[in-house]
Amino acid sequence: MTSHETRLLRLVGAAAACAVVATGSIGCESSPPPPPVVTRVAPPPPPPKPTVTPIDQLMVQLGIDERVQLLEEDAPAKEDDRRAVLEFFDTFARSDATALGTMLSMLDRLELEDLVRSGAWEKTTSQITRIHVQTGESPDGQACALAIFYVGLGHQPQLWYYTTSIDGATFDAVATPPNIMDKLSGSDWIAAWFELLEQELALAYKPDEEFVVPQKIVSGKRGGRGSSVTPGGAPASPTGTPGGPGRRPPPRNPRRPPGPPS
Repeated sequence: MTSHETRLLRLVGAAAACAVVATGSIGCESSPPPPPVVTRVAPPPPPPKPTVTPIDQLMVQLGIDERVQLLEEDAPAKEDDRRAVLEFFDTFARSDATALGTMLSMLDRLELEDLVRSGAWEKTTSQITRIHVQTGESPDGQACALAIFYVGLGHQPQLWYYTTSIDGATFDAVATPPNIMDKLSGSDWIAAWFELLEQELALAYKPDEEFVVPQKIVSGKRGGRGSSVTPGGAPASPTGTPGGPGRRPPPRNPRRPPGPPS
């Protein structure tokens, strides 16, 4: 074999080797498929916390008479309740019997109409100097509003249940224990009010004891003609609260508040 032939074979072999290497390298060095693109989705924002308008701001927005005093810590947690309570007691400060009547229960509305006819409504409300308001709940969870009316040199409390809806608010007076202002104590007067009512209710269900009815001799002999027998005992005193006395008693055996007022 000549040198030329040897050289030619070497070139052919080298070319074949290069082709094999090239073919193998192409297969080995092919790019893998790209990884999937992961798109991160931001979590939805948390729902906004419910907010209520501060009492001072509501007083201005609603044009509430400054004699109505409701502290922020004594106000309802719901916006509609705040508005209803402020507007309710504003009717007393402004002697607005018409607006008040639309917010009262039927029984209290009748009481109000009697007061208006007698002139007592105008006479009493015209002397209001301040209405201190506190809100809370009854032992069975009903929304309540307590007001201390400062009328002239005196003061008189009244407690209401109330409800609010899309149709408006309704206030229903709660029964008032006798001499309530002398017995209320602590910081939570609504809880104290229901404690006193529960005590009165317990006394009402207590079995009657035998007693001798005192008698007054007007003329003649005892039990004879011309005599007048009058049962003893003091008459029940009205509440004197503008808007009529409370008549709705608390539920029987209500849940006690968590501890007595401090």
